[in-house]
Amino acid sequence: MHQLFDEVIGTPPPTTIDSRAIVRHDRRVRATLWSTLGATAMAAGLAVIVLATGGGPAGTPPVGAPPADPMVRPDNRLELRSATREEAQVSAARLKAALDAAVRAAVPSAQWDPKGFDITVIDYVSPLGWIGPAGVTNGGVTGSVNVMLHGFPTSIKIDPLTCATLAAVPDKKADGQRGDNPASAPPCVDATTASGKPVVTYTMNTKDTKRFEVRIGLADNRVMTITSGGDENTPALTLDHLVRIAQEATDRIK
Repeated sequence: MHQLFDEVIGTPPPTTIDSRAIVRHDRRVRATLWSTLGATAMAAGLAVIVLATGGGPAGTPPVGAPPADPMVRPDNRLELRSATREEAQVSAARLKAALDAAVRAAVPSAQWDPKGFDITVIDYVSPLGWIGPAGVTNGGVTGSVNVMLHGFPTSIKIDPLTCATLAAVPDKKADGQRGDNPASAPPCVDATTASGKPVVTYTMNTKDTKRFEVRIGLADNRVMTITSGGDENTPALTLDHLVRIAQEATDRIK
């Protein structure tokens, strides 16, 4: 039978198919396929692990967590405490350091006393507060900058700090010189610092005394009062200098 078919069909032409090449190609295809499937399976396995553990590489935020806001900065300002005299004494030392840095940043051209501020606790007001001067020479004038910081009872609201809110404060001689009510002081002027913080300012100008004063509000219903005096009826620092100090101080103090 085989011979009959050969006779009918005849001798087939020589083949042009390279069987060895086909085998090699088939092996390469299979190797590539298995490599691709293996990598895909590995990636899927890693994804399952990440989802199961809820984390990723070290340093990456958790899955689903919102990205951190680079514009949000921690509040590193000094918190003043005065519930007891012991707390107030501790805060007095910290307040001194903050004020020493504030005045030098606000008026770098001035020559400040190396001892800085002499801050003591005010124990005749409730809640307790702080007071103290610092010697300064500026523009050939030698004088001092005095700072007083104390709180008001919660029944007296001074936020926001304006001439109007201060006018409602009872006229008590808390500072030993005059009351906190601007009615007993030179005309009050509402102003702001360069960063927009509200302040009130006073200018006392008589034949015997010339003095500038700035007040700025702080946390816990507190007010900081900054005054500038000098010799020969000329303050060592200007009103603008005091406004800068008020801003620098509240950038460091709550």
